Amino acid sequence: MVTNNKKVVMIAVATTAAVIVVLASVIAITTPQGSSSNRTSPTSESINGQPLQDTSVEERLRIMTTFYPLYEFAKAVVGARADVDLFIPSGLEPHDWEPSARDLERLRDYHILIYNSATFEPYIDKVKGLGYDDLRMVEAAHGIMLEQDPHVWLDPILAKEQVKIILDVVTSMDEGNSKYYADNAKAYTARLDELHAKFEEGLRDCERREFITLHAAYHYLASRYGLEQITIAGIEPEHDIPAGKIREIVDLAREHGINVVYAEEGIDDRLVRALAEEINAMVLILSPIEVLDEEDLEEGKTYITKMEENLENLRQGLGCR
Repeated sequence: MVTNNKKVVMIAVATTAAVIVVLASVIAITTPQGSSSNRTSPTSESINGQPLQDTSVEERLRIMTTFYPLYEFAKAVVGARADVDLFIPSGLEPHDWEPSARDLERLRDYHILIYNSATFEPYIDKVKGLGYDDLRMVEAAHGIMLEQDPHVWLDPILAKEQVKIILDVVTSMDEGNSKYYADNAKAYTARLDELHAKFEEGLRDCERREFITLHAAYHYLASRYGLEQITIAGIEPEHDIPAGKIREIVDLAREHGINVVYAEEGIDDRLVRALAEEINAMVLILSPIEVLDEEDLEEGKTYITKMEENLENLRQGLGCR
């Protein structure tokens, strides 16, 4: 039975090659903005082996999640006994997206809004000011996030903590299904433990520990597995590149023998490719898993499979055995 708790829980160097300098100064890394009218939530037959629909439940929690990893975590917990939707349209970059008035109005139909943090979704302050007393807002990075880096989900151990936060709120609002939710959460966190073990083993014996990426999204992952990220841009991938930054990265790459530069899906990679050409490196993908596009969803990809792809690309770039 759904219980309405009328309480809001405020739970990104000039180089010897002039072309790179030019690219660093002129490339605006952008992503498309989208209309909510075309929004669909990710579809799959199951997550955690659970069917996604159970029409036998008369009154169900309705949960809105702000971006893909939280959607998967919530769906893994509630399985067939609650409805989970995705606030941002599939394929759009969460750092840039702003909800429309229509998007905000849709939230009236939900019991819970699960977001990562006000740093990652700054529009949350706008939502808090709407006066939706029956909408319980849950900050899934509460007590986990360090400083201004919101990308906690890229560490499987911290992802487990986010699952626990989601479990706590859904059980408090739907106590009748608490055992079902707890069992689902236990099964999914076991899969996160397996993912963590794969990263530990896969990154244990490598030629180098440093990697170059466009976007400063990998602090938590790097810290967990004894790596060092060298970033071109800042926390947000579209930030301007400071003068001299590319030269610094070129020098670091040569010092550490780095022969891979990591780009991201959906983000302009011209600067990454110019840098890779300067240091004679290849370009691979390292996904922050902020979004799954339609192709990913059609192929049945998930947070866990995307993390496994990241592991394989890290192993290649770090020269792991």
